[in-house]
Amino acid sequence: MKKNILLPGAAIAAGAVGFALRKWELATAFEPDTGLAISGAPAAYVLAAWSALVVIALIFLCRGEKESLPYDQAFRAEGCSAYITASVLSGFLLLIGAGVEAMTYPVLIQTARAESGSGFSRLALVLPLLRILLCILGFLCVLLISANLYRGRGKGKEHLPLLGLCVLFCVWLISDYQSRAVDPVVLDYVYEIFAICASLLGLYEMATYSFQTGKPRRTIVLMLLGAYFSLVTLADRHSFADMTRYGFAILFLTAHAALLLGEHHAGEVPAETEAEPHA
Repeated sequence: MKKNILLPGAAIAAGAVGFALRKWELATAFEPDTGLAISGAPAAYVLAAWSALVVIALIFLCRGEKESLPYDQAFRAEGCSAYITASVLSGFLLLIGAGVEAMTYPVLIQTARAESGSGFSRLALVLPLLRILLCILGFLCVLLISANLYRGRGKGKEHLPLLGLCVLFCVWLISDYQSRAVDPVVLDYVYEIFAICASLLGLYEMATYSFQTGKPRRTIVLMLLGAYFSLVTLADRHSFADMTRYGFAILFLTAHAALLLGEHHAGEVPAETEAEPHA
């Protein structure tokens, strides 16, 4: 089986196992009354060991990926229907998440005001709005990225839509930190932090190809780890908008990791063709 199918498939399968282990952990590793973590819970150690094993395995399996290619050649997907389906579907997940969050935005603001009282922070008002706008922008970015690769336009050099997705995940990370900073139980949210950080780094490494500094091994490992941890944290309680963003990370990162793991031929870089002069 080809590596571009086997490795992403293995990461998704590992994520499914991690999802089941996280469900076990949530059911047995926390006190029902207080929500505090139970010291020495087997599920917590098993999931941590499994995640460490996945990280080591991905690093080992990607050890041969050393050749750095131009963006349009590294992520070549011209005419690939499986790629365009997965990528566009991931974009629509962002758009759906933005719509749902926009509908719940007034309720969220009222809740934030009620919980904070006179100490209401403007950040609680700004961050959700930024997430909504950036998810809509992210949808447009995904369409531009997908169209460029699927149609072989060769316009990937310094492709700004890639950076738009990075900004979205940066804002999401800040939002998650704001809501989780007061939670004393780190085990309660550690895997969602891993998922957002790994996905952000995977998107960033993908963007480096557009600026001629791509590192194949690092990029593939971070992309697949973003997909793995996103699957694991889907076992947690999340808002519907957050679940769509994790779904986006799983589809988008896995699809582009598969492209990067595909066969590349030296010297074949998409470029605009010029008509030959006639005598």
